[in-house]
Amino acid sequence: MTPDEARTFQPGRARVLSAGELGELLAAAETWREEDSSVQGPIRLLRLGDVVLAQEHDPHGTAVVRRLDDRAAAERFLAARLATYDRMWDGCGCRVDPHLPWPEPGG
Repeated sequence: MTPDEARTFQPGRARVLSAGELGELLAAAETWREEDSSVQGPIRLLRLGDVVLAQEHDPHGTAVVRRLDDRAAAERFLAARLATYDRMWDGCGCRVDPHLPWPEPGG
């Protein structure tokens, strides 16, 4: 994957990646942060050229990536995801759907 390809992603919108596409992305991008969700695998913050991306998996193990405005937006995205996963352990009844746009409506 190239930065030009990543620039075609709509900001905040999830895009499903095949296993091959995920491998290409991870090989081409710089991973500056990776956190284990403890539920749906790692959440990665990536930089591909000047494009900032967040990559995670859905409950079925499908890779999902989204373009974010900048590093600060990516850090907010990650913090919100990790906070939701923490609340899940407390029985909040909440869930994470990586296919929803970010920021989530009402968020």
